[in-house]
Amino acid sequence: MSPILNRISTKCFLAAILFCAAFFWNCGTDSTNNQLSSVDVEKTSVSLRFSYTETPLVDSLVLDCLGPDTLHLIHAPGNPDFSLDLFPSDHWSFKAKIYANGDLQQMGELEAKLSAGAAVNLSIQMHAIVGFVYIEVPLGLNNSAGVTRGTMTLTSDKDSYTIPMTQTATAGIFKSGMLKLGANYDVEITLFGEDGKGIYKLKDKFLLTEDSPVPNLTLNSLRSQVSLMVNFAPEKNVELTLPLPAGYRKPRANELLITEVMAAPDNKDTTQYEFVEIYNGSLDTLILDDCAIGLTSSSSTKFIPLTVSEIPPNEILVLGTPNSQNTPALHIGTDGWNDMGNSKGFVILKCDDITLDSLYYASEPDSLHPNVVPAVPSGKNGASSQLNLEQWKNRQDSTAWKLATPTPGIL
Repeated sequence: MSPILNRISTKCFLAAILFCAAFFWNCGTDSTNNQLSSVDVEKTSVSLRFSYTETPLVDSLVLDCLGPDTLHLIHAPGNPDFSLDLFPSDHWSFKAKIYANGDLQQMGELEAKLSAGAAVNLSIQMHAIVGFVYIEVPLGLNNSAGVTRGTMTLTSDKDSYTIPMTQTATAGIFKSGMLKLGANYDVEITLFGEDGKGIYKLKDKFLLTEDSPVPNLTLNSLRSQVSLMVNFAPEKNVELTLPLPAGYRKPRANELLITEVMAAPDNKDTTQYEFVEIYNGSLDTLILDDCAIGLTSSSSTKFIPLTVSEIPPNEILVLGTPNSQNTPALHIGTDGWNDMGNSKGFVILKCDDITLDSLYYASEPDSLHPNVVPAVPSGKNGASSQLNLEQWKNRQDSTAWKLATPTPGIL
């Protein structure tokens, strides 16, 4: 090859390299600008709420957002509000689902136009697509009615179901699978004693509709034979109740339980405070006029009278320190307080000078207390000691308790 052609080839090759480099440099610059422009777009602030009929056994609330972006969000029960920052678009689609009793139970959908920089409030009206029956029969911790098993029969024009009762520490539960809406059902509940004989029977009818997909029957007492009444709640959700008067008396052993103790709140958390939670596991309203709570501070135990006069059946009483501004007024139920030991101490509940329940909490067992309610170690505040109610008969055993985020007023 001649020197001239060689120089020309070399120049062409270098020119090609420079051209390609310039081309990709420009492409890279354009890509960066595009990314910045997409980031710089002012988004729309969206507050979206599920509007739905309250039902028991809700598992989750699910929201799918379809538009310039795709989002899949899941909220826990009791949290129907979603806060979103979305790209502006004329075509956003929001699809909402509520799962309850282990299945899809309600659905809703909404189309919306979102403008840049706007703040928008949206509400999705949910619609039930199926229903179910959930019935709770309070038996109390001691099951004074002597119920050992039960059956519920549901019958419509086309279907019939027989559902056995399951038992928890305090109640008998009847729970159906998903049922078709628009059907009339006959319901019959029978409770049996240890001898196999029926001790309680109830019959009635109800209609499952979109507005009333879950008839919720609560038996407040088993003291007498009564007929079932159907009351329509304000949200159009059918609630079947038996408003029977319970007893009104002083508490006895194994009726009032200490179910949660918060002795070491995190000082940096403004929602935490010292408290003791008490649960009424009887079927009666219990009088607390002569009751006191004993708390250990350092080595001394002080008994503080309760200022709450009574506790209804199956209800929870939270006794919080009045010495903290974090304590809600509703949870101040004592005439004073004794600052609790953070990592160890006694809690004693007395009525008429009789100890009804007590516990010793500690971060570690010792020779005098080989079995303790678990407590946080020194310097690691923020968790409370919580009883597993299903193990209430073994509550003196450490395994019946756990350390967890405080839940005053919630079992």
